[in-house]
Amino acid sequence: MKDTKEILEVCSEFFNTKNIKEIKEITTGNINETYVIKFEDCKYILQLLNSHVYYSPIGVMNNTRLILDHLRKKCIYEGKNPHRTVLNFIKNRYNQDLAIVNNEYWRCCEFIDDAYSLNREISINEFYEIGKAVGNFQVLLSDFTPNVLDDSIRHFHDTRYRFERFKEVVELDKFNRVKECLPEICFIFQRQSKFDIITSKLEKGIIPKRVTHNDTKASNILLDNEKQRYLCLIDLDTVMQGSLLYDYGDALRYGASVCSEEETDISKIDINLDLFKSFTKGFLEELRPSDNPKDITKEEISLLCDGFWIITIELGMRFLHDYLDGDKYFRKDEKRIKHNLERARNQLQLVLKLEESFEKMKIIINDLLDELDYPKYYKIG
Repeated sequence: MKDTKEILEVCSEFFNTKNIKEIKEITTGNINETYVIKFEDCKYILQLLNSHVYYSPIGVMNNTRLILDHLRKKCIYEGKNPHRTVLNFIKNRYNQDLAIVNNEYWRCCEFIDDAYSLNREISINEFYEIGKAVGNFQVLLSDFTPNVLDDSIRHFHDTRYRFERFKEVVELDKFNRVKECLPEICFIFQRQSKFDIITSKLEKGIIPKRVTHNDTKASNILLDNEKQRYLCLIDLDTVMQGSLLYDYGDALRYGASVCSEEETDISKIDINLDLFKSFTKGFLEELRPSDNPKDITKEEISLLCDGFWIITIELGMRFLHDYLDGDKYFRKDEKRIKHNLERARNQLQLVLKLEESFEKMKIIINDLLDELDYPKYYKIG
């Protein structure tokens, strides 16, 4: 965390700092540093972009602007309030998206009041709304050309590529940590044949490339305080080309597990199939086929469970990679020396539970396809 003097120096790029009433850090994110800047009548979010993670912060903001401009037009057309249903970034005193202070990249957006996001304790109805939010994100961006977006993180969901980098870290063992992670390493190696199940189909055009958020955990979806209905997705740093399966899978990885990714007792980890069903219902409800040539495809439906699986094992591998590489990527609790190893064990146990639940999840999806009047050929065999 920056000290108050440093934050005020950054704030001076956007505001008259004499009018600031309070500065408060938000500590829930794993990547960026985030602060709430409070004035008498309004609040803003100030955020430091992690330049170790994002090789081009300017590219990140370019993607964000393109997406938000498109979403804002759609929301206005539908008669929605663009100050509640779309993020609104403000310019610095030089009319730029980013303020560069001490070689660090900062951006600022309006705080959306009377809204909340969830970390844990997600209700059935809330997760249904989150499913609708993730599905609606795809609907709103179905006519946006994904190839104009920069890759803010190269090879982000190229699981095969990440596995090759993981093997290198295991072989180097720079921090002499491999010996304590052998069961987890073997678990990952045993499943390597399936790591290109989505990327290979994207490359071959079997499933379409779409605009994807790539970080659809529940804490990145805002819900209205009063109505408990979805407002918008936030944290658009990882918006890139990809597959909607990634957004589907990541939301479930985070929200349908009965434990958070911080749980250290892996015996507690399991999947809440009621939550799985509620999210999937909201997601598929928004994406019901119409006459749009960019509707969700039968092939994408058939891979929904695999999307859940691939995102979960990929994140487990990323946590373990970071631990073996000296904890360079994910923010961690400095009091927990093995924090990223504990996170990896958590996610790999969730993978195991997923594999045990595959057939049950497919039955749930097929039942929902019937309930939502999808054509019969969409059903999973």
